[in-house]
Amino acid sequence: MKKILNVSKLFIFLLLIFTNTFTFAEKIKDITNIDGTRDNQLIGYGLVVGLNGTGDISEQVPFTTTTLKNILSKLGVTITQNKNMQLNNVASVMVTAELPLFSEIGEKVDVVVSSIGNCKSLEGGTLILTPLIGIDNKIYVVAQGKILTKNNSNMNNKSLNVYANKFYNTGKILNGGNIEKIVKNDFKNKKTINLQLKKENFILAKKISDEINKHYPNTAVPINSKKITILNNKKNASNIVDIISNIQNINIKVPTEPKIVINKNNGLIITNYKIVLEPCTINYKNLYINLQKNITKTNKQTTEKQIIIHSNLILNDMLQILKNLNLETNEIIEILKILKESKCLSAEIKISS
Repeated sequence: MKKILNVSKLFIFLLLIFTNTFTFAEKIKDITNIDGTRDNQLIGYGLVVGLNGTGDISEQVPFTTTTLKNILSKLGVTITQNKNMQLNNVASVMVTAELPLFSEIGEKVDVVVSSIGNCKSLEGGTLILTPLIGIDNKIYVVAQGKILTKNNSNMNNKSLNVYANKFYNTGKILNGGNIEKIVKNDFKNKKTINLQLKKENFILAKKISDEINKHYPNTAVPINSKKITILNNKKNASNIVDIISNIQNINIKVPTEPKIVINKNNGLIITNYKIVLEPCTINYKNLYINLQKNITKTNKQTTEKQIIIHSNLILNDMLQILKNLNLETNEIIEILKILKESKCLSAEIKISS
């Protein structure tokens, strides 16, 4: 294990311990989802044409040629069956998109195009008319258009770059899909509307339900740690959309979760709680860490091959020993991750630089 000899490089551990629970206000819309209000995943198979010699190799990807022949046949172009088409400007692709729940026919969505053959690059290509289907095998979107890759898109546009790798085998068509069919979801006809908590929490579910009932009495019922049912009674039915909108904007006091923030540059560690660990033992390199309830004083022993650390369940005490061992920041981070994976540390670990 690497030791740090220079005093200026020793870690500085600043542990801000707060024994009280801190809370902050969150809108209900930020901590819940409305059950059933999700985007729908669509998929389709198509061809990209117009590539500059970077398309599929016909002999190795025969279905590309077969697909092209079928398309040309529908357009009235007859090709002899035994004719071996040697093309390098066509590629087979999978096309994906997300259909927003409350979209309308005629609206446009972005589509993502990804090579499935041995195409070298989709740069400069054009996707030809491709139907996109949902899980029910029905066509919801028809896609076509010029493909934007990282190389031919705005380099500052992160939303484009995320869809393209350095080989340009994936690209995006902005507004390349026309919506032909929609998914209907009429709130007024639903007897109940469910809110799903993004993280299960019985206390928070009860708190949200109580807060909703302050605004709309006898409306919300907590079902479990993740679900709150809102009753769509006759009194609310005429303006349920307005009610849901108002409910989503209600502020809820949410307790902060235990968090450990580590600065990789200077080894600074900040916590927002007095974090108590669960009993466990872990090994990391030549370290053996034993965390138990009945240990009243932290201590360490050194053998020829291993450093044995006995500590109580307070994170601060264990970190103090690790500090004295002059561990590198990355080693501290690894130990904390192992503790988290071992279920003896329940806190979010954030790394900053």
